[in-house]
Amino acid sequence: MIPTNEEEIYKGIKQAIIQQQLRPNMQLVEEVLAESFGVSRTPVRNVLRRLAQEKLVTIIPYKGTFVSCLTVQEAKEVYEARKFLEAVTIRQACKRLTEEHVLQLKTIIEEEHEAHSHEDSFVSLRLSCDIHLKIAEIAGNSYNYRYLEELISLSYVIYAFYGPGRLFCGSEEHTEILHALKQRDESLAERLMLEHLNRIESLLNFNETLAAPLSLTEIFKGK
Repeated sequence: MIPTNEEEIYKGIKQAIIQQQLRPNMQLVEEVLAESFGVSRTPVRNVLRRLAQEKLVTIIPYKGTFVSCLTVQEAKEVYEARKFLEAVTIRQACKRLTEEHVLQLKTIIEEEHEAHSHEDSFVSLRLSCDIHLKIAEIAGNSYNYRYLEELISLSYVIYAFYGPGRLFCGSEEHTEILHALKQRDESLAERLMLEHLNRIESLLNFNETLAAPLSLTEIFKGK
């Protein structure tokens, strides 16, 4: 289990990426982060490795660690792949859905709604991703699950770079998708999922220039 201080560092850095405080290609200097969090470099290094596994940061040997960056074309390709894959998985999930699965999805959606009501974009985004991965898990294809898991990690990077800086993945749409799953209506479930992903993609700011970022010390001051 990851020590509490590492978990706090992990959440702090990941949240700063998602909330666009840490910008793509920005270097994450271990010494500065360690000083900001009041810890040694070891837990910071462990956290950066974890974030690299999630593709949120890129570690370049002999150069350092940088916030990951995707081009507009790469971002569009991620969503194209997600739509193709999630259309398949939700149809499979319709066939395999159990009452236990319904309760699990309902619980996550309720937690997502609660996060929305508190305007907690970090938790809301995580729960939204959990819903999509849970549907893939229900579908029962381990290869599709792993592919989608990687695409969703890349979606965090896309949100950090191109996201509108506000909550934009509505729990109401996930509720509608759950209802279609419960009805085992494959066509409706697929249509709702694709509409959901298309709407999210349409809200990404592919032409917007971001303001100058803060320094690492300013971002994590008081952590």
